[in-house]
Amino acid sequence: METRANYVIVGIFTLAAILAAFAFVYWTAAIGERGETTLLRVRIPGSASGLGRGSFVLFNGVKVGDVKRVYIDVDNPTVAIADTEIDRMTPITKSTQADIGLAGLTGQANIELKGADPKEVKLLDQAEKEGRVPEIVANPSAVTNLLQTAQNIFTRADKVLSELEGFTKDVRGPLTQTVKNVETFSDALAKNSDGIDKFLSAVSSLSEQLQNVSGRLDSTLKAAEGLLNSIDKDRIKSIVANVDTVTANLKETSKQFDTTLENVNTAVGSINDFAKQTQGTLAKVNGVLDGIDPADVRTALANIQKASDSANKAAADIAKVTDKIANRSDDINDT
Repeated sequence: METRANYVIVGIFTLAAILAAFAFVYWTAAIGERGETTLLRVRIPGSASGLGRGSFVLFNGVKVGDVKRVYIDVDNPTVAIADTEIDRMTPITKSTQADIGLAGLTGQANIELKGADPKEVKLLDQAEKEGRVPEIVANPSAVTNLLQTAQNIFTRADKVLSELEGFTKDVRGPLTQTVKNVETFSDALAKNSDGIDKFLSAVSSLSEQLQNVSGRLDSTLKAAEGLLNSIDKDRIKSIVANVDTVTANLKETSKQFDTTLENVNTAVGSINDFAKQTQGTLAKVNGVLDGIDPADVRTALANIQKASDSANKAAADIAKVTDKIANRSDDINDT
């Protein structure tokens, strides 16, 4: 009987020890949750690709916790939420930035916290005092930005390829015609290669001649330059002044010459009138001569000859008078 009682006592003691061990472990875990770590909720706009349970939470490159759960915000499906468990001593403030980064080439994403102002209030302590879960908004995932950029590039590339395809269709005909024209031109060049060679030879000869001429022209220009340098500039100015004076005198003389010409024209008109009157007189004389005896005619002709001489003398006198008037035109104008 005494031996059985010992077994019962041992069994009860063993069960008590096991329960105490479980209680100690639970108490230790509860103390750890309340003291060393705390919950931090990270809101991630856009995609949270690569982020999952067990992903690291880093602060300035140092691990401060792990991701416990990732889910979609029911009220705003464009935002993903990551509940993390981090060290409660992590100095997270309002100026702290949260980014989603990749851990090497594994494709595993991490939450990277960086930056904090020591003068600002710590979000973890403030949330604990207010009895709420601390939250921080992460910047859009770099992976998402990369994928979006790649998508934009692919869209632009597709647009460029479509435009290039349309351009190719539009210029196919003109390009084909251009190629044909080039082929025709090349054939023509091949057929006229001899003529082209002659032309190039002629051009080469011409260039040599031009080179020789350029040498001569250079010497000529130098001689002309020396000649111009040897001329006295003051003398040239004097010659130009004399030419201006002569031109002015010719201009004044031309005015007087115009007046003389007018006087001569008047005299010539008077002589023409006199000649017309003489012709009329001669016609009448011819009519009279038809009924006159030849002897009388000879006598009359002799008289007419004398009259004609007198008329010529009178015309000469008139011309002299006209010349005198022309010569005295300046004096008349002055009066």
